[in-house]
Amino acid sequence: MHTPESKWPLLAIEFNLSDNRITDVTNRLCLKFQKTPSELLEQRLDELLSPASRLYFLSAMQTKLQQGIDCEQVTLYFKTAAGNAMCLCDAICQGDDKVALTLIVADRHLLLERQLISERDETKSINNELIKRQHELTEQKEEKVRLLTQMELVTAELLQTEKLAALGQMAAGIAHEINNPVGYIQSNLNTLSQYAQRLVNLIHRAGVPDEQKTAADFEFLEDDLLSLLNETQEGVQRITQITRSLTQFTRRSGLSDWCNVHQQIDTTLKIMKNELRGKVEIRRQFAELPEVYCDPAQVNQVLLNVLLNAAHAIERFGYIDIVTELPDDKLIIKIADTGCGMDEETAKRALDPFFTTKPEGDGTGLGLSISYSIMRSIGGDLTLNSEQGKGTEVTLSFPASLVLKEGQHGS
Repeated sequence: MHTPESKWPLLAIEFNLSDNRITDVTNRLCLKFQKTPSELLEQRLDELLSPASRLYFLSAMQTKLQQGIDCEQVTLYFKTAAGNAMCLCDAICQGDDKVALTLIVADRHLLLERQLISERDETKSINNELIKRQHELTEQKEEKVRLLTQMELVTAELLQTEKLAALGQMAAGIAHEINNPVGYIQSNLNTLSQYAQRLVNLIHRAGVPDEQKTAADFEFLEDDLLSLLNETQEGVQRITQITRSLTQFTRRSGLSDWCNVHQQIDTTLKIMKNELRGKVEIRRQFAELPEVYCDPAQVNQVLLNVLLNAAHAIERFGYIDIVTELPDDKLIIKIADTGCGMDEETAKRALDPFFTTKPEGDGTGLGLSISYSIMRSIGGDLTLNSEQGKGTEVTLSFPASLVLKEGQHGS
């Protein structure tokens, strides 16, 4: 029986946990799907989800719900008349095999962000008017300026927190979508490696004449085949590390260890080999460095984002210089490109979430913002210096507290 709208949130579904059959919906949700309540009541909940979200719901969420565990702030993609819609969902166990699912369309975060920005601008305008009218009160002027400055800083911090929270939800949804096909690839690669090794062993045992092996360049094919498979598996593992970093973006990963920065740089450049080939020459100037205590996956993510930006800034051919230093026990990585560079206004906004100079659809504007957040979360810093037409230099600074000291144990 269709429940009155006043009893429900705007977008909500009730379903049976045993068969996922929908038992109740709200009017607003019917409008979202452009279906009547009776049409939706004939469906199963998982039939409304995209393939990836359906797999996640059936394999992960349903198991928790069957154990009586609520699932909160879960990202699911619903199939609507206008295409797939990303929603933040709370699935609450109601007892008697009933589950209530409430939805918030993810685009509402952007509306909240715009509202906060508008309120901040309005507050700033009021404060400026108050300051103008109180110029004659010289004894109170310094105190008032101090209070207003403090208010602006708090407002900026609140806006940044809201943006990062939205980024965390988006990152979790992206990671879930990527992890499924990567799992298939990893499984197939493992099987393919076994088949290849068995074929090579079979050829050795079959006693194929050396002349035929030489004519077919068998020795090279054997070495190169296994090498290609190993490199491909390394690439898949790198994708897994990146998606893990995305899901851990808003919280500490707990995977820190002693890390060789030069090895992380070389690994990242190896993954980027196709992106750099024929376009960019890497010039290294490495100092003798101790190890640094951090999450290697996060370091790789920062390096990948910065190096990709540097490569994309180079239109035809250019250089990327990577310099490492150890001033005052701080570990410094400088990455400088000979690309197009940025003007002063663009450089000021380069670390803001969603800001990008690329055409629509070519960039998300998240790379440098995420990298900056990671570096700040470990007590370090990311700064950039750019000049239009001459290139950009990004400096990554790891604090002395994370750098291996004499007598400490490194891996």
